Amino acid sequence: MTIAEHASNSVEHPNYIAGPWTRDARLRAIQEEVRIAYIDYFRKAVKTRNWFPWDDLPLDEMRERGNLLSPDTVTMIESFLGIEDYVGDYVEDAINIVRGDRERRNIQLVWGMEEAKHAESWHLVLLHSGVRTEKQIEEYRDKVSAHRWTMRENHPGFDTPLGVAVYAMVQERATFFNYDELRKRIRADYGLPEKATEEERKRGKQFGAAAAFNIVAKDEIAHHAMFLRLVDI
Repeated sequence: MTIAEHASNSVEHPNYIAGPWTRDARLRAIQEEVRIAYIDYFRKAVKTRNWFPWDDLPLDEMRERGNLLSPDTVTMIESFLGIEDYVGDYVEDAINIVRGDRERRNIQLVWGMEEAKHAESWHLVLLHSGVRTEKQIEEYRDKVSAHRWTMRENHPGFDTPLGVAVYAMVQERATFFNYDELRKRIRADYGLPEKATEEERKRGKQFGAAAAFNIVAKDEIAHHAMFLRLVDI
């Protein structure tokens, strides 16, 4: 065997990254990566996902076909409203857990701002679809808020900075899936095909409540990617 053949068949040594090896240096390197991740996330939240529930959802279309939503579909929408309404508790808890880390705290603040739009979206969907009255929705939300959500109580062992990121990473991916499935269900209730029609693609928005779930699902998968990045760091 020639030297060249031996070299081509040899096992390569793993790459070693030189330093930083001290604890403080490692923490500084991690904080810098988290800072960059925060800036990237904040930039996209403002420039790419800057939508407003009261202005950007097709409320007239919801009123037009709201009577077609099945009772089970309505119950699922209402249940997700309840889940999303816990965002305040989650953000407050997470900020206390990551206390002292400005970038991680700020990520929670921006994430909470985006998530706050989701509960309001489901409120609007229920109201303008004509399946719940304003009074019914407010009473339901008040009932939900009577219970305080904490990571320690609901998911013991995840009440650490890493645990917060891991939990959110998994939860946001699952929420994306659930919302996309509910979007398909709403389209079926409306008598529409699973995928957007040519007309919907041209206007850049799906019909009625399906549009709301499509928009929010895109937020959720973006959030999953951001928390996945934090876990990787």
